[in-house]
Amino acid sequence: MSNITIPGISNRQGMDTSQMVEDLMKLERRPVERLEREVKTYELQRQTWRELGRNLSNLRDAARTLYGFENPFRNRLGEASDPSVLSVTASRQAREGREEITILQTAGRDRFASASIDRNYRVPPGTYRFSLGETTRSFRFGGGSLDDFADQVNRRVSDVVRISIVPETRSTRILVFEGQGEGAEARLSFGEAAEELVHDIGLFAPPRSEGSLFLLEGQPLRLEPGGQETIRLEERFSLKPGMVLQYDVRTEDLPREEWTPPPTPPGAEFPSPGGITLEGITIRNESDRIALPRPEPPEPPREVRDNRALTIIGDGIERQLPPLPESRQYQTVTIPAEDLPPTAREFHLANRNTHRALEIKNLRIHDPDLRDGAVAANAIETARDARIRYSGVEITRPSNEIDDLIPGVTLSLRRPSPEPVEITVSPDRESAKDAIINFVGYYNQVIRDINIYTRSDPSIIDQIDYFTPDEREQMQERLGLFQGDSALNQLRTRLQTIMMDAYGGTDDALRLLAEIGISSNASGRGGVDTSRMRGYLEINEATLDQALERNYVAVGRLFGRDTSGDLSADTGVAVSLERFVTPYVRIGGVVAGRSSSLDTRISQTESRIDRYNTRLEDTEQRLRREFGRMEGALQQLEEQSRSLDNLPGIGGNQGKR
Repeated sequence: MSNITIPGISNRQGMDTSQMVEDLMKLERRPVERLEREVKTYELQRQTWRELGRNLSNLRDAARTLYGFENPFRNRLGEASDPSVLSVTASRQAREGREEITILQTAGRDRFASASIDRNYRVPPGTYRFSLGETTRSFRFGGGSLDDFADQVNRRVSDVVRISIVPETRSTRILVFEGQGEGAEARLSFGEAAEELVHDIGLFAPPRSEGSLFLLEGQPLRLEPGGQETIRLEERFSLKPGMVLQYDVRTEDLPREEWTPPPTPPGAEFPSPGGITLEGITIRNESDRIALPRPEPPEPPREVRDNRALTIIGDGIERQLPPLPESRQYQTVTIPAEDLPPTAREFHLANRNTHRALEIKNLRIHDPDLRDGAVAANAIETARDARIRYSGVEITRPSNEIDDLIPGVTLSLRRPSPEPVEITVSPDRESAKDAIINFVGYYNQVIRDINIYTRSDPSIIDQIDYFTPDEREQMQERLGLFQGDSALNQLRTRLQTIMMDAYGGTDDALRLLAEIGISSNASGRGGVDTSRMRGYLEINEATLDQALERNYVAVGRLFGRDTSGDLSADTGVAVSLERFVTPYVRIGGVVAGRSSSLDTRISQTESRIDRYNTRLEDTEQRLRREFGRMEGALQQLEEQSRSLDNLPGIGGNQGKR
């Protein structure tokens, strides 16, 4: 508002006209102040409705979590009896159960260390080619220090190989080449200038043994049920340390023909005892009373499932090799030389199965570390497949992350172990428990807020001990803000009813939340507790844990189940609550409608305030003008009075004459 001052006007005749204008304007401003208080109340109500809407949305989402597609009752937890050997991750598709797996060998990657190199060694210029399996990368290097070369490799061919420099001493360095892939196929090899470099720095050394053996290359040998085959070597082959025997095998289950039993043989019979006839009378001999055995029908042929098919024979030593893995796809079997006879003269193959064919190819004995006629001089690790034994079958995989062995389960191999590791897939009860506790927490939060907003009893706030000082002050400001609001009272009543109702039929193991430890007196305390009368729920964790352990599926069905067969939950605590709360929080719902109505009230009231303020400015200016004219008139009268006093014979001058 304007503040008009009129020069020359002072306090005359005991009157303060400025104060009189202010006093009059205070009276005029009272309607505006009332409207401003209304705006603040509307804004607080709007903010309160929005916060209640957020809490209701949290409650709805927590309810939906308990029965929706991603509900925690479908979560599975994978555990290993020895986590240092492997870790287990189970998806929602994993089936509950127990399995045993033996980790024979983890997958590895090529990691080779050089010999000691002078720190001032200069890498010659040239084209450096590196290969990882079938992937080849190369780059042109202009020559430079070890650091320069390692930096170029790590920037330009890092998807194939990386180099790290280890300061062995103050004056020497060691280069470590690491292939960027696991598995036997991810072998690291070197070409062009790189081949010359790795030999120059002592990365490779002459082979540990001479010769390799390769049989059945390309063309597989197929053994039908009952088939046998012997492969004799032209000369004895000696197996040296570091060598391995490898072969690719697969199995094929054959269709089973319906067995038709042959006719049962007649068996033994006694001849007729005979008799005598005299004058037309026949007398027969008594038959033998000895019971003859009845012939038994032939039994169907016994089905044989035995994958122990391969035997290696050396100088007086015969070694049965492990059973072949069961797979329609070729699997590579690797056996170290330490588990084989020191020499090999022949291989004997026999298929003992009755309804399964076996195929074997690429049988070879070789040194797996051999690289172009040389072996790594300081192999920290070599490229190899993971080998595991599962269900009695040895299986290989190129990675330590295995997700295609047990449906829905990912195994992360960490180290070999001679003992089987037990894998357990079970319901994730902790995640289900957390979701239930979260749901009850949001429910209590909504009930708490409605109690505070609709009642004026300060003890409602005093009984809540987890409020911070700021939260307590905020709630005290909102205490009784919506007292008598029928919509909020109905919301609270309906929420309490949903949480107390029974769900399902008489055949269901669980029908009430109280049966899993959720009620207004779950702790079982006696006496009068006013907090229980306000609708809050308690959780008896021991009862909840027991219910999740004994009736896990029934607990999930209590919150939501499908009774119509359309694969969508249609009844349960969480389903009913979510359906009831959704109209409040959706776009255009109850909360949005209340907020919009308050927006309108605030806008209308602020418009009234603006109009009042405009009139008040005009009124203040008018009053100041009128009081200004009044004081001007008074000033003229005073001046006239002084003039009259100065006339001869008038006032004080009359006595002086």
